[in-house]
Amino acid sequence: GSMMDKMDAQLDLARKLRAVDETDVAERVIEYHFLPDLIGNLRAFSRQETRCLDCGAKYRRMPLTGECRECGGRVNLTVHEGSVNKYMQTAIRVAEEFGCRDYTKQRLEVLERSLESVFEDDTNKQSGIADFM
Repeated sequence: GSMMDKMDAQLDLARKLRAVDETDVAERVIEYHFLPDLIGNLRAFSRQETRCLDCGAKYRRMPLTGECRECGGRVNLTVHEGSVNKYMQTAIRVAEEFGCRDYTKQRLEVLERSLESVFEDDTNKQSGIADFM
């Protein structure tokens, strides 16, 4: 099954077993699965290449024209936003639902802010000189 199904099954089992502290299980799932995955995906996004959709030429940086230098085709990013933050909301929900430590919740909050700052829509945020006075 999917990662979500496996996690739900693991946490469901933790709820049923008396010998297991369900908060601890949730904590570990976040700490050892979600956080490394989210951080790794964010790192991959920041270091990604761009690729021509037509001829497949790869570039370390987006050409300034936005077009492929080989064939003039459209150039696109190789890592997409959805693949970077797909588990963020789930991790936050699990942390709340199972009463995880403040430290874990704060790590998730910091990571969520990082994701927001990377993916925020800044196309119409031109500053005037008054903004700096």
